[in-house]
Amino acid sequence: MTDPGPRFGRSRALVEWSGSVGRRMIRTLRLDRPMERVKGGTFSWSQARSLWPATAGIGCCSLQSLSVRGPRWDPEGLGAVFQDDPEGCDVLLVDGPMTRIARMELPDLLARMGEPRWVSAMGSGAVGGGVWNGGYAVLGGVDQVVPVDVYVPGCPPTAEAVLLGLVKLSERVRDTGGPYFHVPPEEGGLL
Repeated sequence: MTDPGPRFGRSRALVEWSGSVGRRMIRTLRLDRPMERVKGGTFSWSQARSLWPATAGIGCCSLQSLSVRGPRWDPEGLGAVFQDDPEGCDVLLVDGPMTRIARMELPDLLARMGEPRWVSAMGSGAVGGGVWNGGYAVLGGVDQVVPVDVYVPGCPPTAEAVLLGLVKLSERVRDTGGPYFHVPPEEGGLL
């Protein structure tokens, strides 16, 4: 004689009934759309307050980005936790002039990062080539290789400008609702 399995009795029937009544109530009162907006707002709120940048230090601007990591400027108070490994990060801070060798390595570095990901160009070298623009080994800017979300000017950019760039990026993520509204579910979206 085979064992039919555990018996849940009335408790299982109650759980199934409450689930079906809850789904019917949500459809009847048309509460499904506001719930999706709340979920999307929660995701964008949490993304905007937990940016994890990794630096791609190409030139002298990378020294300034290293000073931002210290206790004087406290980027962790903004939710920005700097990492050295790009696999765990969602923001790539590219600082310094874009050379021909870095042009080949930057898309691979960006591909190692998980979705969603953003790119910030720090310093005049990364924004448009800086004083090295027109040289035989320097391209114009980072935006010729990868799409850039935030530009931080300066040569080198001050620590305040770097932190302001992170704040502007978090405002952009919060205002646009994050990438979860733009990725269709059939292409692997989270919602």
